[in-house]
Amino acid sequence: MKKRILTMLLAAILLSMAGCGNAGTTETTAETTGSADAAETETVETMDPAEADDLPTDCKDYEGTEFVVMYRDRTGESVTWQTWDVYTEELNGERINDAVFERNLAIMDRFGVKVAENQVTDRLNTAKKLIQSGDSSFDLFQDHTQNQSQLVIQGFVLNMSEIEYIDFSKAWWDSTAIEGISIGDRIYYGIGDSQLNGKKCTWVVLFNKSLTANAGITGLYDTVKENDWTLDLFSQYGEAMAQDTNGDGEMTWGTDVFGIGLQNEVVLPLLLGSGEKLIDIKEDGSYVYNMSGAHVVDAMERIHTFMNSGSHIMNCNLAGTYKDNWVEFRNLFMSDQIGFFMGPLSTVTLVGGDMQSDFGILPFPKLDAAQEGYYSTFQYNNADAISIPKTCGDTKRVGMLTEAYEMYAHSTIMPAYYEYTLTLRNARDTDSGEMLDIIFASRNFDISFAFNSSTGMQTFLQDIVVASSFNYASKEAANKTKVEKAIAQILEAVAGLEE
Repeated sequence: MKKRILTMLLAAILLSMAGCGNAGTTETTAETTGSADAAETETVETMDPAEADDLPTDCKDYEGTEFVVMYRDRTGESVTWQTWDVYTEELNGERINDAVFERNLAIMDRFGVKVAENQVTDRLNTAKKLIQSGDSSFDLFQDHTQNQSQLVIQGFVLNMSEIEYIDFSKAWWDSTAIEGISIGDRIYYGIGDSQLNGKKCTWVVLFNKSLTANAGITGLYDTVKENDWTLDLFSQYGEAMAQDTNGDGEMTWGTDVFGIGLQNEVVLPLLLGSGEKLIDIKEDGSYVYNMSGAHVVDAMERIHTFMNSGSHIMNCNLAGTYKDNWVEFRNLFMSDQIGFFMGPLSTVTLVGGDMQSDFGILPFPKLDAAQEGYYSTFQYNNADAISIPKTCGDTKRVGMLTEAYEMYAHSTIMPAYYEYTLTLRNARDTDSGEMLDIIFASRNFDISFAFNSSTGMQTFLQDIVVASSFNYASKEAANKTKVEKAIAQILEAVAGLEE
């Protein structure tokens, strides 16, 4: 597991902007030989192997070709997920745009290959039709994990773990997330630093600094770093912030202040935040069903209690009176009527320009104090990943360029994303950057969510937490056969791909 310390990159950027001196990546030592006046200075590179560039240095075998990434047509798409991380025409001064340009320019300079984007509306079916026809006009397919999983079980993509040059141990790959979507030793799609929606859809907790200060809640970043950020403490702080503003004895949207804002979907990041996997795929391709295990049952009971614990919690799924509950939910956070906001990291860019109060970023809490560390997860239906179509004619070429695509993003796109996210007016603190390091370091994912269209896991868990009484044991027993059948079919399909 490679923890990225990208806040160091951000600090270097900010120091550079302030006119500070050069900060290198070398370590200098002095050795005395002969007289005391004679000193030999030796400069030693201190490169982490996970950051090392292992690609060919002088490969121009593919000069003049294009490296084509199939991605979605963003016309009419929600601004939340309109991420331009594949191709941009020119520099324009916008940080992400220019970082994408620089990544692509680095690939062009080194390999003579131009990164190109093929935008399509119905990308999943378009990819299937092209692959079925033997078309090799695109090199990578970039789409969210739920669509990627469909390509996998239908045999449309290659096992990336067998392709030369691709090294998932490198820092530019999201190794912990990839571990969750691998099937035994097979990896059919991956998430790296070029897939910004893989970061933007990560679940986080935002907190309103004005409301926490008014409630006497301080040192939240230290609480996280000291490993004390738990679900019980989170609920306690949320209750402390809640205010029946007009004193009518009722908590009302748009009038009163709620301590915590959430939606039914948070059962997923809370459960995976325990570090548990519901379906654990082993190296030999077999699986362990953990849904009836004591730890999962206990976790679900804690989550049910938390989500139904009192009037200080606002559940946007239960409002039922607004045209768009999610937009209203976000607006209430911006207007100081929600203390803690549980949502995707993309929320930062949606509120950062307009919100008057300062806010900060925290990981999802641990379920209890005994848990060793924090785990985050992401929205499987929004997290972009990449796969290589089986029509790929030259796997050596595509492997090399895919690795370069992610490698150069690590030094261009990711620092720009950190800088952009953290220097929005209301998240301008280096502590939030350290929180992002913690959030991205251990991203727990589960194959039952990657193949949610087959397992129905999300709906099953949500039905549990919205029930008035905790009925997990009976519901799980009734659902077990369906889940195990779905997982068995998935593993059988994948096993057949290698025959």
